[in-house]
Amino acid sequence: MTKLKPFWKILIFSLVFIASFLLFSVALYSFVKLPIFLLGEISLLLAVLLSTFVMMKLFEKKNFSDIGLKLTPETRLQIYFGLILGFVMIAIVVFPNALLGYYKYNFSPSDIFPQILEAISLFLIVAFAEEILFRGYPFQRAIDGTSPLVATLIFSSIFAIAHIQNPNINAIAILNIFLAGVWLSSAFIKTRSLWLPISLHFSWNFFQGYIFSLPVSGTKLIKPLLEVEIKEKNLISGGDFGPEASVLTSFVLITSTIFILKNEHLKNK
Repeated sequence: MTKLKPFWKILIFSLVFIASFLLFSVALYSFVKLPIFLLGEISLLLAVLLSTFVMMKLFEKKNFSDIGLKLTPETRLQIYFGLILGFVMIAIVVFPNALLGYYKYNFSPSDIFPQILEAISLFLIVAFAEEILFRGYPFQRAIDGTSPLVATLIFSSIFAIAHIQNPNINAIAILNIFLAGVWLSSAFIKTRSLWLPISLHFSWNFFQGYIFSLPVSGTKLIKPLLEVEIKEKNLISGGDFGPEASVLTSFVLITSTIFILKNEHLKNK
């Protein structure tokens, strides 16, 4: 069983994932009263956790944490690095737009609690679910069967396609989501750990969607901290899709990917 080629392992993972996702979705939608988007993300997380556990135990004969979730001496650095870098990146996109008047803010913050706790919970679920799915077992088996570059291109394309139905999406947004896939895949390849991509993903979404109160991949996922209006719909602001359709985002994603790959402090030990 352990001699199966990576392609077949990815296929089996996909079948287990789809079946478990449908099962968890039906169960949660039937018995839990939460927003539909949140139920979908919880179903996604539960399905990818179960699928990964099954594949790691049956086909790899390893522990679940060997997928890249072991706690090591480098874990704290990776988490801090991801949280700070994610904030800096989205700030580089938001501040010029605010200064130019493309994003108009009402600096009368809403009640911070419990919204901030809800935002942290939501974006943690999203980050863990999507990173374990797109940078976890199937991505790592694709590396085994091809190369890190080929696997990155394939899964970044799938990552972009998975967002193609989002509201107000356009060509630059699709490009940037693909670049985000490359960015997050590079974070895993550099560290051989999921902690850095999870931290980057969470930080980018949390600061973009809650603190800076802008759409995340074209959607408002939670009540934001501030009131903001996108006054100009152009290549710098990203229009109705938000910052992820901005050319500034293209720049920070490419720059950050290079920075991660060249950073000696993140080298896998």
